[in-house]
Amino acid sequence: MALDKDLYEKPRNVTDINDCIFYHTMDIPEYGYVEGEFDLRGNEDKYLGGVDFKGKRVLEIGTASGYLCFHMERQGAEVVAFDLNENYPWDIVPFAGFDSHGLVSEYREGLRKINNAFWLCHKVFNSRARAVYGTVYNIPREIGEVDIATFCATLVHFQNPFAALQGALSLTREKVIVTDVIWDRLLPYYILSFLPKPHMTFIPEHNGFRFPDTWWFLPPALIKKYLGVLGFRKTTVKYFFQKYRNRKWLAYNVVGTRTL
Repeated sequence: MALDKDLYEKPRNVTDINDCIFYHTMDIPEYGYVEGEFDLRGNEDKYLGGVDFKGKRVLEIGTASGYLCFHMERQGAEVVAFDLNENYPWDIVPFAGFDSHGLVSEYREGLRKINNAFWLCHKVFNSRARAVYGTVYNIPREIGEVDIATFCATLVHFQNPFAALQGALSLTREKVIVTDVIWDRLLPYYILSFLPKPHMTFIPEHNGFRFPDTWWFLPPALIKKYLGVLGFRKTTVKYFFQKYRNRKWLAYNVVGTRTL
């Protein structure tokens, strides 16, 4: 690939676990147990919709500390892990009257440490996954075609989730997996999504500047409509419980198969 040298990140040599933030709870050889917000251990197959990854090339949108990346590798996948780093801004909600400079700096430092966690684990697990950093609205086409794209707990954080899907799925030949949690406060909106026209719900609240990094609740019925427009008209929806911050929450995944 002509741009291979510039496209993929050079692995970082990270050995200090104190300079890392782990989004996922993990058991890491040489380092032991680390606790993150999501504990996916033992729930990986449900979280990923029961998809077979053997021999597949995967574009993972939002790898964070890499738990699912390394899991898919162990299942026989070749993974391209796509994420932000400190050089790319988080899609923060632009609240009027809110000084976001401090939050931007906090997120930038957090991204650096999350990236560090990925690279520490990448070395320990002898991973061959390659990482690309950038914005989801401008995924490099030089990545080339993939068999599967995954959006796990990421789509709700994008101001334009349809555009995020469109960019990734333009490279995707076979399947897409969208997974997210239905928080208790969102259950009424989930119930309303069974009406004839499902819609997205705007999450940020200007009173108290709440939820500055989460834009939407996207019910499965709406995800199916998005995927249908993009050529993935065969879909399945599954529900399961996922552990987040030591509590089990209702979650869903939508697996779409390309038909066009």
